[in-house]
Amino acid sequence: MTQSHIDPNDPETYWILDPGQIEGVSSAIRMTLIDRLAADGPMSPEELASAAVLKPTAVYHHIKKLLRLRLVETAGQRTQPGAKKPQTLYKTPAPRMRLIRAFLDADNADRLSGAAAALLRQADRDFCGGFDQPAPKSEGPDRNHGFFRVAARPNAETLARINGHLNAISDLLWESNDPESPPLALSWVIAPLPDTTSDGDTS
Repeated sequence: MTQSHIDPNDPETYWILDPGQIEGVSSAIRMTLIDRLAADGPMSPEELASAAVLKPTAVYHHIKKLLRLRLVETAGQRTQPGAKKPQTLYKTPAPRMRLIRAFLDADNADRLSGAAAALLRQADRDFCGGFDQPAPKSEGPDRNHGFFRVAARPNAETLARINGHLNAISDLLWESNDPESPPLALSWVIAPLPDTTSDGDTS
């Protein structure tokens, strides 16, 4: 039985807690399909393949696995212009698909590492592909292309502010999802680093 669920107090969020599901998103393609379905609503495999720039055959394969894992579900049918048969539509169980609660179980460390690796592989593809898009902007208020890394030693108060900003950014992206605007991917990783200077001796 899956441990994952939608909290009645937060019906917009699906919490991915089941080990099999966490392993299931350790694929850049499956992660992308989930993200596009969550952002763009019900789509057929052909529409999803076009949105994610993938071959329909690859989408069908991964959709079958995501259905078994209950990370996507059917959402009726639609007949495309010129098509003879209606196509099955798919959607995510909720607009927000989240892994954060899975961190509470230490046994998920390897599974979450696999999911993070998939995210970073996809982030690399997103970034490289951004150069080929019609209007990549690397600065200014309409910036949509770039990357950033910094190593620092924030105190507890500053770290709390950083996490507040990260949460606010996530909420902004979810709440302002405009079907008329071009799609955008934002990926971030935060991790504690080894502290070789904590005892003043690095020998």
